Amino acid sequence: KGSETNVSPEVTNNFAPTCDSRSSNIRSHYSLEDYARIKKRCKEDVDAHPIGSCKSRLAGVATAPPCGASSLVPPGRGLKRKIGCIEVITRTGRKKKIEDDYVKGDPIGQGKFGLVWLCRSKTSGVEFACKTLLKGEETVHREVEIMQHLSGHPGVVTLQAVYEEPDCFHLVMELCSGGRLIDQMAEGQYSEQRAANIFKDVMLVIKYCHEMGVVHRDIKPENILLTTSGKIKLADFGLAMRIS
Repeated sequence: KGSETNVSPEVTNNFAPTCDSRSSNIRSHYSLEDYARIKKRCKEDVDAHPIGSCKSRLAGVATAPPCGASSLVPPGRGLKRKIGCIEVITRTGRKKKIEDDYVKGDPIGQGKFGLVWLCRSKTSGVEFACKTLLKGEETVHREVEIMQHLSGHPGVVTLQAVYEEPDCFHLVMELCSGGRLIDQMAEGQYSEQRAANIFKDVMLVIKYCHEMGVVHRDIKPENILLTTSGKIKLADFGLAMRIS
């Protein structure tokens, strides 16, 4: 062990260990411990960071960083927020009554988990849609947090404010005057180009949700709204879940 013998240069070169070969040649002056370390180092050089590894593929689903944490995402990704962190715009509304800021109008829809009605801002006169959700189920709190988490993307209905009462939440959202996609489809056929554009926009907003760590789980024409200019908006996150 650890002994050294005098050998010719030709013999030394023939028995020198290399990382390019899977075979293991022992140089005469290496101890068994030295050989074990060299073999391990060669194996690590060959196996390190395989391209297309399973681990890199599974890392494709992004989740939002913790509140206040820095992120390596590009500037356009500044909307990423951890679910459960309530923004100031919604937190302040929870201390007031919705009647203090909005005038209640007529009902405009009925969802699985609540009533949607028209409301108008007392300060600006702008009309919004307000969804009232009764408390008591986990899905209600989850929808409030997910809506806020995703709000700000052009393909998601914008959450303007949240008001909390002892028995319910009021979610004030942008009003999509173009109606539901299902109603537009009933009026007539779309051109192939128009259908392709809608499908592309839907896929982009679904991709955004997944990047933000949210799966909608209820994609259908009834939950796709249209603006007056024809842009699509994904709505109704009552069945949405967070993924990691």
